[in-house]
Amino acid sequence: MPDHATATRAEWLATRKELLEREKELTRRGDELARRRRELP
Repeated sequence: MPDHATATRAEWLATRKELLEREKELTRRGDELARRRRELP
């Protein structure tokens, strides 16, 4: 039996959108690090 919280569709969607923004920021930061790594002498 899972012991995680349940939510309404609207609550889930709001939380998912917030998480998606954080995932996008993580990707942007990773891309920036990779770019800087490629520019190393």
